Amino acid sequence: MTKRKDSSIEIHTSPKESSKKATKKRNIEVPSTKSIVLRDMGYPFRVKGDPRSTGLEIDSEELFADYAREQWMGTIVHQGLYLFDRYIMPDYAFQVLEVVPEESIISKDTKIHLQSRSVVTESTSTRLVTLNEVVGHEPIKRKCKLILEYLLNPAKFGEWAPRAILFYGPPGTGKTMTAQAVANQADAKIFFAKASDLIGVHVGDGGRRISALFDDARKNSPSIIFIDELDAIGLARSFQSIRGDVSEVVTALLGELDQTAEASGVVVIGATNALPLIDPAIKNRFDTVFEFALPNIEERLGILQYYSKRLPLEIEIDLQEVARMTEGLSGRDLRDRILKESLHIAITDESSTITSEIVRGVLDKIKTKSSPNYTI
Repeated sequence: MTKRKDSSIEIHTSPKESSKKATKKRNIEVPSTKSIVLRDMGYPFRVKGDPRSTGLEIDSEELFADYAREQWMGTIVHQGLYLFDRYIMPDYAFQVLEVVPEESIISKDTKIHLQSRSVVTESTSTRLVTLNEVVGHEPIKRKCKLILEYLLNPAKFGEWAPRAILFYGPPGTGKTMTAQAVANQADAKIFFAKASDLIGVHVGDGGRRISALFDDARKNSPSIIFIDELDAIGLARSFQSIRGDVSEVVTALLGELDQTAEASGVVVIGATNALPLIDPAIKNRFDTVFEFALPNIEERLGILQYYSKRLPLEIEIDLQEVARMTEGLSGRDLRDRILKESLHIAITDESSTITSEIVRGVLDKIKTKSSPNYTI
């Protein structure tokens, strides 16, 4: 076994050769590995613009363990080490998460387990948002409470289960926050999938990625699949001449939505800024379509009051005045473009408070916006 200079990545010789050389390390006996947990990490790099790898799916863990032992037998492993496949997917990387005992050598008796990545990102936020913190959108929150009850007791609803809902509206109006709140209160896993990451490079990639997403959710139910930018994969099939992969991806998504059984404990929440671009067949698979409109003056005031309480400095301006001056801004705009920017200026100016002058200066620089008009 050799090692690149200044690198922790080991280059393996043949299993038989390394097996003979690795049983001793600097005259110290190396114990055999009893068990090892791997996580698939993907390839070392990808061409800019190509989608990231979707992770592996193992049909038989026993078969995978035999395959892994065959190529890595005789390798000295420790936590954090990267191992590379040499046969089926050359240079595909696996990282050692756990190894017993530490600094040991893989043998024919080593138990190998794979902790596979997902195409999507599971929520890891340390701060748990609830529906009570979502300002406005009362009809949507009522529907979400019904979803919450379904996730807690799927069998109660039978064939009348709320399986899929669609959120649409301008960016920053609370679509992601609402989905996160439902998952938090239901103690359910939420799988965030940006639709652009589900589109493959080769024929069939998109369908496989969508299937993997839904399989992960069903295995970890109760769960929520949150697909952001749904128009990227649910684009109307009339755009076939522009996007050759549209038909394949739309068909795969339709099939998965139809196969999500009432008692599966899985709810699909789609989100889009461009509802007119969504394929009609996909829109019809969603039980309800909800609009996340830009907040009115009362909702803007509520959002400003909610976030101002979490500022590290006191804000001196009358928030009712700010609410009146910010028509056309989303909740995210109020937080990031008004409150956050004002806080940063106050800190830079070494001010002990966020003064009215600072906030008015920020407001003067911001032009309010109207909802985008998407046409086909």
